[in-house]
Amino acid sequence: MAKNFEDFYRSHLGHGYDIDGSYGAQCWDGFAEYCLWLGYPPIHTTNMKASSLWTHRQSNGILNYFTEASSPRNGDVCVWGDAHGGGYGHVAMYYNGKYFGQNQGGTAYPGGGAVFSLISYVAPMGYLRPKNLGGSLSWIIPETSRPLTMAEMQNNAKCIWGYMHSKGWTLEATCGWLGNAHSESTLNPNRWEGDIPFCQPVSSRGFGLVQWTPWSIIRDYLGSAPIKDYGNLECQRIDEESKVGFSWIDKGYGMSYQQFRTSTRSPEELALIFLINYERPANTNQPDRQTQARYWYNYLRDWDPEVPEGAGGEVKPLTQKLKMKIVNGIVLSVERVFV
Repeated sequence: MAKNFEDFYRSHLGHGYDIDGSYGAQCWDGFAEYCLWLGYPPIHTTNMKASSLWTHRQSNGILNYFTEASSPRNGDVCVWGDAHGGGYGHVAMYYNGKYFGQNQGGTAYPGGGAVFSLISYVAPMGYLRPKNLGGSLSWIIPETSRPLTMAEMQNNAKCIWGYMHSKGWTLEATCGWLGNAHSESTLNPNRWEGDIPFCQPVSSRGFGLVQWTPWSIIRDYLGSAPIKDYGNLECQRIDEESKVGFSWIDKGYGMSYQQFRTSTRSPEELALIFLINYERPANTNQPDRQTQARYWYNYLRDWDPEVPEGAGGEVKPLTQKLKMKIVNGIVLSVERVFV
């Protein structure tokens, strides 16, 4: 069964491991602990140099369990050369644009070294990807706006659940908005309302998984990102929105957006709450969305969540600003918006 690096990160942050019983919690011990967690035997260094994990990769056996990767994703092992680590190199794991490892400035560990911490650092010599780590799942995003087939939707639903699970969402809450996104976009992150790109006026149409309206809300957030990244970025946007309550108006259910994300109420009830509090269409009698939420819950509940390829990197937080309407020097209205 594929592993999810998010679980390793959450369970090891702030903890230290001395696998070889020497010099405390060194960077190699952190890598060795990761190997054991993956179910692999630890790969030993040459001359105590972490750098040799990469430079001797053709002969040290590491490629029996890892493959070389040209660009990183969460859980990849990163190796630095002898210019780092006091001449011994360094090894850590990639996580959301930073590096997770031992003896890199965290809390001191008895006997030497330091516990697992997350830091920003220079790029490593190379990346090694565990063969049984999740991450082979990729979004299906057509270049043109169209409804997805059911098979394509099932693939993207797995991407959505893998991403939201990594951010602490419950399956029930995820399926609550999935049931709505099913109707809004057929889970196509590149879907325009009415399949009419850049329709005018801007306020007349929506775009994306939950059909943000006006479409400029999410298009501005996506910026110049390639289409292949839309799915992860739109999930990121939804997660960030839930933290600040963007576009959420409680219509009598006594649930904030932050409470929604961790709720374990039924998928049907949460689909209705999302419809009423977030989507807020003119016609709220849309029972199909509740049926769809139950379908996705049944489909995903026995699937081991896997973070989709391309997830990670720096999160773009929502920032608040005031939007004022001024006529003849008189402020007629002030609106709080998030961008």
